[in-house]
Amino acid sequence: MAKNMIRVAILLTFVIGVFASSARLTRGQNAPAPANNPKVETVATLPSSGPTENICQTKDGNFFVTGIDDRVLYKISPSGTVEKFYTMPTLAAFVGVATNDNGFALISFGKPFRHPAPGAAPGGPQVIDFSDVDPAIQVLDKSGKFIATIPGQMGEAFNGIALAGKDWYLAADSNAGSVWRIDPGKKKIELWIKNDVFAPVKPPVQGGANGGANGIKVHNGFAYVGSRGAVYRVKIGSGGKAEGDPVMFAQVRYDDFAIAPDGAIYGPVGNTITKVSPTGEVSKFLEDVPTGPGAWVTADGKWLYWPTRGGAAPQRLVRTAIP
Repeated sequence: MAKNMIRVAILLTFVIGVFASSARLTRGQNAPAPANNPKVETVATLPSSGPTENICQTKDGNFFVTGIDDRVLYKISPSGTVEKFYTMPTLAAFVGVATNDNGFALISFGKPFRHPAPGAAPGGPQVIDFSDVDPAIQVLDKSGKFIATIPGQMGEAFNGIALAGKDWYLAADSNAGSVWRIDPGKKKIELWIKNDVFAPVKPPVQGGANGGANGIKVHNGFAYVGSRGAVYRVKIGSGGKAEGDPVMFAQVRYDDFAIAPDGAIYGPVGNTITKVSPTGEVSKFLEDVPTGPGAWVTADGKWLYWPTRGGAAPQRLVRTAIP
């Protein structure tokens, strides 16, 4: 009896730890939305209350936002017009998205990553399991036409993705402790760097920063990767190869984030937009704002945009000025 009680306690600790570290994808999406900060304005309202995940912007000013469970890539014009740019209902989830002059690289999962916690009743707590999600890169042209699928392998879970060169991307892997190089033209995925700081904490620590590599951005010759409650950076060396080990740049728990032209990092952390200076100092930029999974700074550095996530109302694309 005592041994069984110990086993139950260990299992509950594991479930709670995983669930706490993954609340952004379970209960977090149903949390009440806060009152709007007057400095935050709504650009567009999406036709769904489902969770969003990632955002990018093309040179013509249009924004593109992924809807995880709706398996949709939304296109949002500068004036706020929303359309479903690309969808694939047979897949399980849309995650990260990035773009270049030729089109888009969209991360998808073919299998669900959320599962009922052991012993949970229907509709109860869920745990995140990235060990078998059937990851892939969906390659689209500029009009949203499907070009190709580049499959990943079991045990990989691509999450954030960023343009790193004219024709190639870097994708952060939340399960395999890795960052991958994506070459859509060659339909090729190859390991860029593997390091323990990019792997999830196992077993998870209750209340800790357990998640592996998630958000990723490229700026001024470095790849910045959010993992384990911090932002690390890796130098992009000759031939686009990783040079040296990851170095912690700032201790802040982002899902995904944006980098301004001056090198400052911005991103939602709960109901706060947190800023990391170009030299790594962390501060609060704006409080009492709608929660969100990631952000984007415009090329002129004047505006910060992010999609909301949370509550039962339709999600929105919002923005605030950067002084």
